[in-house]
Amino acid sequence: MNNRGLQGLFLLGSLTLIGCSSTDGISTDNADSQASVEVKSADAATIATWIDQSVLMPQGLSLETDKIRYMTGSADLNSDGSAEHFVLLQDRYFCGSGGCAAYMFDNSGKVINRMSVTRTPVVLADSYSNGWQDFIVWSNGAYRQMSFNGESYPSNPSLEPKVDRDTNVQAAIAYVMATELYQQDGYDILPADDKEIWTPANIYHFTFKHYGDPHSVYQATVNIDSGDVDIESVPMQ
Repeated sequence: MNNRGLQGLFLLGSLTLIGCSSTDGISTDNADSQASVEVKSADAATIATWIDQSVLMPQGLSLETDKIRYMTGSADLNSDGSAEHFVLLQDRYFCGSGGCAAYMFDNSGKVINRMSVTRTPVVLADSYSNGWQDFIVWSNGAYRQMSFNGESYPSNPSLEPKVDRDTNVQAAIAYVMATELYQQDGYDILPADDKEIWTPANIYHFTFKHYGDPHSVYQATVNIDSGDVDIESVPMQ
């Protein structure tokens, strides 16, 4: 088990920033060849332009003027060598009690899916439907599986089948609690909000506190498949 308690400063990314970084290429693993495959992917500035033109402008809004917050993630969902881009809006204008509006763009900037009542985590599943990778979102109080029907992903996640991730959550918590650092006075372990889109299905995030370091919050990342636990300390804000 890998247990690292890092005492250095670690700056959290904030959702108040407009968007999240993206790169021109995404490196993915090909299970058949075990080789790294470069996926074509638009950069963050390009995605921001798409959001402005296709999502905000029809509503009379803009990123510059209205400071609309959002999260993005890019992944090649249909294995065609080009990324699909998931945009989850975080502004109250686009959110309700069950979740927020989300959009999916292809790598040319075309909107290929619109979704309602969506919240993080947005998790890549290990399964495929009609050639497209399934994913899981939190919607209306439950994890929901999103499967491609041959034309699109569902537009209302709250109507999709529930997914049981609670068993793995409890197992991941047990891995954290078994670490030497947590046993030395750790307490108050809680699931953490994912700050990334397309979290791998086998990765779980938690926070906990430590009586020996009252001015820090500890962030634990668990690989449920291997049992590895990485822990970082973050100064309390």
